[in-house]
Amino acid sequence: MKARVFDERRNILGEGPTATGVKNAEIKWVDIYGKKVKSRNLLTGAFDEYATSEDVGFAIPRKSGGDIIGTANGPIIRSTDGKSQILPTRADADGYSSSQVLRWNDAKVSPQGDLYLGSMTYDFKTNAGALYQLRADGKHMRRIFGDVTISNGLDWSVDGSTMFYIDTPLRRVDIFDVEERDIKNRRTLVTFTQDMGAPDGMSVDSNNNLWVAFWMGNAVRCFDGKTGKQIEEIICPAPRITSCVFAGEKLDQLIITSASEDTDLKEFPDAGMVYIAEPGVSGQKTNLFGL
Repeated sequence: MKARVFDERRNILGEGPTATGVKNAEIKWVDIYGKKVKSRNLLTGAFDEYATSEDVGFAIPRKSGGDIIGTANGPIIRSTDGKSQILPTRADADGYSSSQVLRWNDAKVSPQGDLYLGSMTYDFKTNAGALYQLRADGKHMRRIFGDVTISNGLDWSVDGSTMFYIDTPLRRVDIFDVEERDIKNRRTLVTFTQDMGAPDGMSVDSNNNLWVAFWMGNAVRCFDGKTGKQIEEIICPAPRITSCVFAGEKLDQLIITSASEDTDLKEFPDAGMVYIAEPGVSGQKTNLFGL
């Protein structure tokens, strides 16, 4: 199976796609180092974008309109008129301070409505990042665990009882049991070989199988959510594949983000663009942030 180009605007580091709105057709993603949040409608082709003042790790639509965005020193609320509202930060959560400069990376809203957001350093310092949880009211941020290097893909099972999580350099997907707003009993579902590339963002489909994007792997691969066995592969037209989300009325189209940084554009002219594929299964809706 092969992916094709959905949006030709090249991203330096495209990440974090979401699919919301009427028929799950409003596709949104970030260009982290391009300091932009971009969107395109799956049905009409209409597109838009806005700039951010800092590198932006994620942008997730809110129930009341606008986005919660992961600016490097945020997160912040951005309303539809462009006004910003400051939210609790990493320092507010636990007083944790590092001599290394951190930024937010991947984030997603849980079935309970809380935002899970992970950090990393710009120089990839080992175990300097962490995973945090911001309550749906936007007033309470807490650090769930540290010793993270590149906090990346995360998602939940259909019934919300299991959370899947990737710390990229570990080259594996870990799973947690969900107990109300806590996650417990961490263990490994699947470990990836070096030749597959590095696991990045991911989405869980309606069968509880995992669709994982692979940085320097040219692909999104699907793994059985119980056994970890690979069951499908989508080949992409560039090496640095970063994340994916299910979209469309039936949630049966997969939107895939990529990066162009450090890529030979003569060899990979579609690098950094956003792709689309039909995986043959349906996925889950993007959860909106409650504030």
